[in-house]
Amino acid sequence: MTDLEGKRVLIVGLGASGYAAAELLAKKGAEIKISEQLDGVAVRQRLDLLAPYGVKAQIGMHTADFCGDVDLVVVSPGVDSGSPALRAALKEGVPVIGEMELGFSLSPATMIAITGTNGKTTTTELIGRIMTVSGKHTIVCGNIGNPLTGEISKLTPDSVAVVEVSSFQLETIKKFKPRVAILLNVTEDHYDRHGNIRKYKGVKFKIFENQDESDWAVLNASFREDPLLSGVRSRKVFFGLSGKEDAFVQDGWLTVRFGDEISKILKWEGSLIEGAHNMENVACAALAAKIMGVSDQFIREGIMTFRGLGHRFERLGTFRGIEYIDDSKGTNIDATRRALESLEKKVVLIAGGRDKGGDYSSVVDVVKDKVKTMVLIGEAQEKMKKTFSSAVPVVLARNMKDAVRIASASAASGDAVLLSPMCSSFDMFSSYKERGEVFQREVKEFHKFPGIFPRS
Repeated sequence: MTDLEGKRVLIVGLGASGYAAAELLAKKGAEIKISEQLDGVAVRQRLDLLAPYGVKAQIGMHTADFCGDVDLVVVSPGVDSGSPALRAALKEGVPVIGEMELGFSLSPATMIAITGTNGKTTTTELIGRIMTVSGKHTIVCGNIGNPLTGEISKLTPDSVAVVEVSSFQLETIKKFKPRVAILLNVTEDHYDRHGNIRKYKGVKFKIFENQDESDWAVLNASFREDPLLSGVRSRKVFFGLSGKEDAFVQDGWLTVRFGDEISKILKWEGSLIEGAHNMENVACAALAAKIMGVSDQFIREGIMTFRGLGHRFERLGTFRGIEYIDDSKGTNIDATRRALESLEKKVVLIAGGRDKGGDYSSVVDVVKDKVKTMVLIGEAQEKMKKTFSSAVPVVLARNMKDAVRIASASAASGDAVLLSPMCSSFDMFSSYKERGEVFQREVKEFHKFPGIFPRS
């Protein structure tokens, strides 16, 4: 990757990652071709922006004639690199890497990488906040929304890149080797891509694949006895809630054991981060910061000044005694379980969307305990209804507006209306963010009082 001048590179997929990779490579003198299966306004706009670099493009398909005769292929994370259609189009023997691998190969910065089914973005942003407070030049990027390849020009050897990494990105790594690699958890998700929990967890563990004894692996304590841990060569530390880990929250205190030092960082109620499920995320962030040499004072300040992110158990406000909570980022079954377990009050749950192949029956017990009515939207409606109708009343809604009205009518003073879908958003929305924004808009419109949800 040191000499890209004149190299013929094929970029597969022109989403945000594909665009960032194409622009970076073009600026380094590579000859760029782009193959994109879809066609649409966003694709055309990105091609227009890349036009000054003389890129060639094929949209609406992948063909062998176009995809052949290149030195390197860079696949965007949204593209399944193992799909028969793409494999048939690529020339045998040509190296295939992902956008994350490309960014790593060109980055001079120290890297902290975070993966897991749930909590990735919150933990990534929190670590970024702590590192920034400590005075380090820090860039937060990756699967979080701004690709690593788009940030390379800002990074120096003195920088820290805090990078959220998805399982899709880990599929295509070759030499990706973060100084600190974090695995938060692995629960049912993305079976539509990975097939089953064994394969999915195996991909997640690839984050440690190239580490050696000079690096650090930070893991949830639930992985202590996992057979895959034997393949991890880096130094291992653990976080959790039992009090036996290297970092934990117990008796209201966030505590870190590192080296010969035991630090009580802060009382949990001093944090602005909502939800019991975030205790593990905060413990993990504090442990990663300790590894990076950050003092207790800066870890405390970073946590104390960090606010939870939008659409992640985001409390919108209360009207007529009913609290509304936007957890649109709850795109898998375990995320919704955690959201429900964080609430003491009864819940009217809005769920549904595009099914990801998980087992909804695994949360029937917590739904039966916490939920008084379930309102279902999207493609997974009927499948979810079959699972949950024996446990709680289930109502089908046509759209988000309908769902908010039904949920509000079903809730009583003291209840919560919670959007936590257990599904992806792509049947009805462009992203979980759009889904959450529509939910918030419909709540405000329903109550005809848009000023009741102040945002700071």
